[in-house]
Order: sequence, then C-alpha cells, then structure tokens
Amino acid sequence: MKFCCFQILVVLLYVSCSPSTANKSFLVCGDHKVLLVDYEQSTEDKPHVVWSWDAHQAQDLPAEYRDKKFNTMDDCKAIDGGQKILVSSSSGGVAMLDSETSEVLFYASVPNAHSVEILPYNRLVAAASTHSAGNKIMLFDIQNNDKPMFEDSLYSAHGLIWHKERNSLFALGYDVLREYTMPDPNSLVLQKEWKIPGEGGHDLQLTADGQDFLLTEHTGAWKFDLSSEEFSSLEEIPNTENIKSLGEHDSGQYMLTIPEKSWWTHHVTFYGPNKKIAFPDMKVYKARWFE
Repeated sequence: MKFCCFQILVVLLYVSCSPSTANKSFLVCGDHKVLLVDYEQSTEDKPHVVWSWDAHQAQDLPAEYRDKKFNTMDDCKAIDGGQKILVSSSSGGVAMLDSETSEVLFYASVPNAHSVEILPYNRLVAAASTHSAGNKIMLFDIQNNDKPMFEDSLYSAHGLIWHKERNSLFALGYDVLREYTMPDPNSLVLQKEWKIPGEGGHDLQLTADGQDFLLTEHTGAWKFDLSSEEFSSLEEIPNTENIKSLGEHDSGQYMLTIPEKSWWTHHVTFYGPNKKIAFPDMKVYKARWFE
C-alpha cells in the first residue's frame, strides 16, 4: 500500500512539472536558452521557471549547433498542445524540441533565422533574415535535418504563421505581408502581398481568436483584419517603437518585449492587466504565450 501511494505521488509530481500541464504561462527566449514561466507564480523580481532548455547542454545537437548556432535565440513557439517547441536563433539555427524529454527532434541551419513555423505534411518553414545567404523563407521536411526542399526570396524575413482556417502561410518581411498556399508538400505558392504600414516588419502573431493578425514594425503595433484586408493601429498598446514580440492571451491580456539595450531587454511587459517580470540574467528577445 505504501509503495502504491509512493508511485501515485511520483506521478503527481511529474505531471505538476510537465510543460503541457502548466497554468497560465509563457515562453521566453534569449541568449542560448528557452524558459517556460508560470505567470501567476511569478513576481516582478522573480520569474517562476517551470521548464528550461539550454542549447549549450543539448548533447543530441551536433557540436557546431550546440556551441555556435543557438547563441542568440530569437523565437520560441509551442505546438501540438505544448508537446513540442519550435526555436530559432539569429546565430543560424532552428530546431524542434520535445517539451517532456527536451530531445531535439529536428534541427537545420538557417542564416540569421528569425522565425519558424510548422506546416502540414510534416514540413517546417523558417525565416532567414538579412544575411548574404538569407533574405528568404526555407521549407524543410522534418524527417531530414538540414536539407531545404524549397526557398523563396523575402527581404528581411521575420515572421511566419500558418493560418489553419485559410490553409495558408503568412510571412512578414521588411515592408510586406505575404500569403502563400501549399499545393503540395514540397512547394509554396505566393497568392497575395500587402504593403504594411511602415518599415522593418518584425513580429507576426495570430489574434487570440485565431482569425486575424497582430504585427509590429519599426514605429508600432498593428492589427490586420483578414476579411477587410486592412491594417489598423492597435490602440490597446502604447505607441512604442521596435517591439520585438507581441502576443494576445485568450483572456485579452497582451504580452510584449521591448528593447532596453540595443536589440534586447531584461523584462517581459504585460498590458490589461499590467505587469512586468524581470529576467536580469538573460538578454530576452521574444516571449510567447504557452497555449
């Protein structure tokens, strides 16, 4: 009887620490790390980290990737109900992780990678930003590490989102937002392109209802209404320049990362309700709601 109770306790402890069962939480990426943080348990001075991944400790990555290609993590997204996490780094790498075991399920070299997204047919697409070998989006088969199957030029590629209802990929570049369809597993076809309000397109995310888009560029934050194909200023967000990441929770709360020094910050900022959580030992680039 005591042994059975012990087993149950172990299971409960394991489940309580599982990323996929976390409370209201968010991912934070910067330097060579990705953190999963419990929002409710965090104070302004101390984030409550419930899971982390350090590329420098990932022995299942080749040495070149482990030591060099994930030194400046710049995006992190939960997929498959939190069972997997996508990461990208401007140092030149993208990867897909198992959030339970921290196993690296896929990796690839992408020049100045700034975003990554999962697609149908076991495909993954990455945004290669400004670089002599970049300025494009790259399509991969997740069964074949480091072998792009398709590429399309996009200057300063920064944001990627698959819109399930439209069955299409949206990609944000320097001054344009594009929509691609996927007629077969190995190609993408450009369907539409919109000029964004401003330049330096940076972050692209779905609204909380999954219908429209939030995007940022050098001068501020915008909402893109897909039905009207119009951009409108996001009034809920203060007029702030160079927002690196922007996300909306199901509750309506917004989360931002805003540079404090050069391209990075030591804080994740929230609006509605307002809160700010400090990460003094990390050069934070982006933060994503873990949903």
